[in-house]
Amino acid sequence: MHPTRRLTTLAALAALIVAALAAVPSAHAARGMEVAVQDDGVFSAQAYYNREKAFKLADKLHASRLRVNVAWTSVVSGAKSRTRPRNVTYAFNQYDALYNAAKAHNIKLQLSLTGPAPAWATGNHRVGPYKPNAKYYAEFVAATVSHFRGLIDRYSIWNEPNYVGWIAPLSSGPKIYRSLYVSGYAAAKKADPAAQVLIAETSPYALRRRATAPLSFLRGVTCTNRSFSHSRCGALKADGYAHHPYDFDHPPTYRYPGSDNATLATLGNLTRALDKLARAGALTDSAGQPLDLYLTEYGFFGTGKRRTSDSKRGKYLKQAFGMALSNPRVKEMLQYLLVAPTKRYAFFDTSIVSRRGKLTKTFKDLAAWATAALKAGKIAPKGQQQANAPPPQQTSGSSGGGSGGTQPPSSCLVPVLPAVGCTVPSSG
Repeated sequence: MHPTRRLTTLAALAALIVAALAAVPSAHAARGMEVAVQDDGVFSAQAYYNREKAFKLADKLHASRLRVNVAWTSVVSGAKSRTRPRNVTYAFNQYDALYNAAKAHNIKLQLSLTGPAPAWATGNHRVGPYKPNAKYYAEFVAATVSHFRGLIDRYSIWNEPNYVGWIAPLSSGPKIYRSLYVSGYAAAKKADPAAQVLIAETSPYALRRRATAPLSFLRGVTCTNRSFSHSRCGALKADGYAHHPYDFDHPPTYRYPGSDNATLATLGNLTRALDKLARAGALTDSAGQPLDLYLTEYGFFGTGKRRTSDSKRGKYLKQAFGMALSNPRVKEMLQYLLVAPTKRYAFFDTSIVSRRGKLTKTFKDLAAWATAALKAGKIAPKGQQQANAPPPQQTSGSSGGGSGGTQPPSSCLVPVLPAVGCTVPSSG
């Protein structure tokens, strides 16, 4: 072969190898990364799409996890009362049914236990995010985790606590969240020591008067200085750091400015901070190591002013999931929303399937990526997700009335709600 032609051939082969390495994770990639989905309006509320059909869509994406936000007010009695009911009760029927439906598809649930808080548990005595009471929140966590003990193995403490719509006022967010986390973590571990408890669920970047940058928020929660050292508070433990690395307006590789922000391309900002916090002993896992990441919301808008074309969304999602997979600290990556929401919620539409069930190119591209990744052994197959071993069956009662086994436990009669639940003893 002519030397020039040979060099040209070698260059072409090198280019192909580089391209292949970009698409296929290295040996140091996050083996067994979980692919997850979330669509509460469909899976939990069953408001505008058949749940069983939605699970079949999740199966096509090879999702091994389903994340669900459990709003405090959706399960507690007397949520609108300004004074705390003498006997606070919780009803989990909606989530019991969802657990059983997910189990039929061998998909594990993970619950984000979040607001809005009931009026009797807020600082202004209105249903919402204003200064939620940590002691009462711990009761909510205890009731939920006890109810699903041995069945659901992963929980998050709140959702986007650095966003004013979830915790207010914004300036007090880190202090409020630390109190919620400390009490919630303790309650969850007491109810089910084997359950994973994730911290944060932070939004990705600062927004004027609406969101605190995640790293700035993390400094406040851990009471550390600019370099994430010299904590003025006690050490925190967690089983992982949950984060939403959105960037709706750019490709996944775009490096969003600001060292305290953390989008998908700038996750290094966050992992470096977690490494420093571990060295300082301010925030670690149970073994004293830095926390791994669970990317529990991601997507691109398919409608509205910030819409990304379907062809680009497919390309971006494949690239994004590939980037997550190649990061050894990432244990989970989640597509937020499957089915197009109704007009009421169309302001946040990252869906990839129409309400009539038509699959977009975005869905097909992501499904093809997941199929190839599963075949290559790169993502977690169902039944082999990141999880702790389930504990032995609970033999004594608890505030949530839960027990181990293969289905949600029988609940206590609740006269206030048209459902069943378990009573949490009143503290006064």
